[in-house]
Order: sequence, then C-alpha cells, then structure tokens
Amino acid sequence: MASLTGLAYQGFWWLSNILMKVFYGGDSSKLRDTLEAAGIRIYPEAYMSIVSLLLIVSAATSAVLTWLTGFYPIVAAPLIVLLIGYALPSIKAQDRASKLDMEAPFMAAYVSVMATGGLSPYSSLKRLKGCVLLPHTAKTAKQIEVDVYLKGMDPIAAIEKSAERAPSKEYKEFLMGYVYTLRAGGDVVHYLLTRTEMMFRDLAAKVRIFGERAAMLLESYVAVMILGTLGISIVYLTSIAFQGYWQGGFTAENFLLYSYILVPVISILFLYLSDLSSFQEPIYETMPYKVFMASMPIMLFLIFTMFFPYLMPELALIPLISQFKDFLTSLRIMLGLERGIEPSLGMGIALIAGTVPAAVTHSYYESRRGKKIVGEVTNFLRDMTEARKTGASPEACIIQLSSRPYGAFSKHLGIVARQIRWGQPIRVIYETLKRRISSWFALINLYLLVDAIEIGGGNPETLETMARFGEMQASLEKEKMSALRPLIIMPYIGTALMVFSTLVTINFMYSAVMTIGRVSIPITQILATIVPGLVFQSYLMGIVTGKISTGNVSAGFRHAIILALIAMLSMVFMRFFGMFLQL
Repeated sequence: MASLTGLAYQGFWWLSNILMKVFYGGDSSKLRDTLEAAGIRIYPEAYMSIVSLLLIVSAATSAVLTWLTGFYPIVAAPLIVLLIGYALPSIKAQDRASKLDMEAPFMAAYVSVMATGGLSPYSSLKRLKGCVLLPHTAKTAKQIEVDVYLKGMDPIAAIEKSAERAPSKEYKEFLMGYVYTLRAGGDVVHYLLTRTEMMFRDLAAKVRIFGERAAMLLESYVAVMILGTLGISIVYLTSIAFQGYWQGGFTAENFLLYSYILVPVISILFLYLSDLSSFQEPIYETMPYKVFMASMPIMLFLIFTMFFPYLMPELALIPLISQFKDFLTSLRIMLGLERGIEPSLGMGIALIAGTVPAAVTHSYYESRRGKKIVGEVTNFLRDMTEARKTGASPEACIIQLSSRPYGAFSKHLGIVARQIRWGQPIRVIYETLKRRISSWFALINLYLLVDAIEIGGGNPETLETMARFGEMQASLEKEKMSALRPLIIMPYIGTALMVFSTLVTINFMYSAVMTIGRVSIPITQILATIVPGLVFQSYLMGIVTGKISTGNVSAGFRHAIILALIAMLSMVFMRFFGMFLQL
C-alpha cells in the first residue's frame, strides 16, 4: 500500500492538486479532519493522489470497454469512481461515529465501575485497549496511550485530545465532561455514574427510534418491490401483446436488466440505509458468511446449469446441462405446471441449495447465544452483589450461586464453579466463557465482572454499580427485541402479494389477448422471463429483511430460503385453485 501511495503521488500529484481545489477549495485541512475522523491514517495529498490514479485507470478501462462493446453507459464509470473517492472518508467517518455512539454507554459503564473500585479513567481506558468486545473504543484507547508514552503528553491532555477529534458526540461529551470535572475539583465518580445512566437512557430512546425507522425502511422496500415489479411486468406484457402494432417496446432484455441489475442495486441501497441507522452489536459471528462464501460456487453452478440454458439455448447442447433440464422438466410435469416454469424452479433450487448451509450455521450460533441468557446473566449479577454483601469472597459467591437455576446460563456457571475449585485464574475462566457464549450483551457484563474482581476484589459498591448497569443493558435488549419483532411478518405478506398479483396479471393478460384480440402471445417466453425474477426478488427480500430486523445480514439467510419457497409454492397453489393459466 505504501508503494502504491508513493507511485500515485509521484505520478499524479498535479491531478491531486486540481481535485483538491475542486472539492475543498485548495484547503487540505478539511480533508485532513475528515480522514482523521474516519480513522484513515494517510496524508490528504496522498489520498487524493490515489483517487487520481483510480480515476485515470477507470477512465482508460471504460474507454476500451465502450469501444469494444458499444455500451455507452460505461463511460460514467470514472465519474462514479471520483464520487466514491470523494465521499468515502465522510461515509467512514459517519460509520465510525455511529459505532462509537453504540459503544460509548458501555465504555462509560466500564470506566464508572472501575472508578468505584479506585481506578482512574485513564487507567480504565488503558485496560480497554485490548478489549475485542469494544473494538472502536479499543482503537481510541490505543491512540491515547501512544500520545502519552510516545509523545509525552499528560494523560488528561491526551484524553481531551482524543475526545476533541472523535466523531462520536456521546464519546466526546463523556470524556470532555470528565476532564472539566477533574480540573474543576468536582466529584469525578458521581459525574461518571450520573453521566453513564443518562447515556443508557439516551440509548434506550435511540432504540425506540430505530424500531420506527426500521419499520419505515422495510415498508418502503416492500412497497418498492411490489409496485416496481408489478408495474414493469405490466409494461412488458403490454409490449408483448401489442408487439405487432408497437415497435421498440419494452423487451425481455429490459426486464432482465430490471430483475437482475436494478433490483439488487435497490436492495444494496436499503441494506446500506439500514446499516446507517441500525442498532447492532459491535461484534458479530463471521462464520455464517464464511460458510455462505464457501457454498457460493454450488449456487453459481446450479444457476448456470438450471437457469442460464433457458436464456441461452445453445448451452442445452452440453450433456451435463441437458440432464439438469430433463430433471426440471420432470419436476414441472409432476407439479402440474405449464411450460416455461422450469427456469423458475431452477432459480429457486439454486438459491436455496447455496444458502441452506449458511442458514444452518447462523441458526447454530443463534442457539448458542440463548435468547434469555442476557436476562439470566443480569439476575446472576444482582444475586452476586447481594451475596458479596455478606462478606464472602467473589469466588465463594460464584460457587455458592452455581447451585441456583439461571436458565440457559446455568450450564456455563457450573463450568465456572468447577474451574474456580480447580484453582484457575479468573481471567482464564472468562476466556472459557467467551468461547462458549456468543451473546455480546452477556459477555460485556461478564467482562465487567472479571475486571472488577481483578482490580479491587469486587467490593459490594462496585458490584452494585455493575449490577445496575447490567439491568439497564437487559432492559435495552428487551426494548430492541420488542421494537423489531413485528417487522418480520411484513416481507412475507409482501412476497405473497408480489407473486400473487404478478401471476394473476399474467393470467389476465393471456386470457384477454386470446379471447378479445384472438392473438397468440409467447406465454412460455413470458413465464421464463418474469417468474424467475420473482423468485430472485423474493430471495433478496429475505436478505434485506434479516438485515433491517436484526442488524445482521446473516439473519436474512433463513428468511431468504423461506421467501424463495413461498414464491415457488405460490405457483403450485394458484394452479391448484384454478387461478393460474388454465390452458
């Protein structure tokens, strides 16, 4: 990367200066502030040089491709590259700000709990530099330590500097308030506790707002899919029906462009909008995505053998592909459907087969999380606080409480009690729990408990503070689940309406043209063009549903499979009830 940056600056510094004047009026400090807020460690001039290099490369590539293909929209590629290069620092800064806003209340809770145990906020932040549960806070903590040890800054001045350059309002106000309270000689611990409680109340309000925004996003997406698909289908059917009188109408290529290019672009846009406004945990399981990428070749192979041959008939001459076509034909006959439905069945089978492993993996990790484990961990912390007030050591309290029922957390607590009896250090015990529990909310509470015990033996006042913040977090999780639960039903109704209305429209248009106009239309071509797009759009609707409703795309794998099945089964049910193409 360093050599690429040097090459870009050496060859395109002149274009970098031009772009700097166009976008920033020649003032590099504006770009420097944006890059710093985004966490991008590079000089403004060097960054614009890289953008200039990519601009030249994209311009040359688009010129060659336009000359070879004659597809003139490609010439817009350099402009898109330039706009992405200009907007990327701002987008990353906004993303970093939202992530720090999410982590700030939990960082404040950690600092407050440690403060009740006698640890200064600077020392608490130093301990957080290796905390994988708060990754963005850990990066800022590392920078504070660099300012202190390498630049010789006073710890308070380093904290103030970190707060001033942080893009997060919550993070900035918390640390700046601490600095002002300390310099004014106020009660720092009281400020930390009060400010943390206020931050959790604000976060609860944001969760409620997020529920409203998520509902609006999902409603908008479902409406766009239904109205867009139905409208485009009607235009395409009208063009086919009147092709003898209307030359140059809406072609099958136009519909394919809408279904497989425009619809994915719209879906990606809604995924991005959801990511900007979503309330999601700082860490998430990556294994479902790895499994999905591993199974992607299966999906692509099945699409190539079970869908593309109907778009490019010459592929059917390949013996292997002809066997897949024979299978789809047999399946279509068995279901009693019309010719032209085969590519729809192939598309659905390919999408489902390529997604099932990832959906199963996600369900496995969801079962590991335990829906009630957050509440049970909170109950354990409250009981731990009360047991500690009797004078027993933290280890003795844990062993004593291991005999009580805590639902899904009981089996993990039993392992902790055994490790304590074997003399294992408390930090080793936490690492064991981290491998067995995937719930971020549960882990952050256990991380607080472990550090509270390590720095001061977990005195009752510290544990009381920790239990109170744990109860706030559990309440926050309940707010989130109650806000998102009603959203799940909307895409299922939307998919059924989209498939039902489109198939009924095809049936009506076919019957009207045959009865009134006495004109034959290529119904097989229409079905092979429109219906696979419905299955693909239903699949994408499931992916978007998972992202909007939970904050994780992997949660959409299960919805995508079910919605693709709904789209396929709708054809069977409509045929069974005599509502679809009675030929």
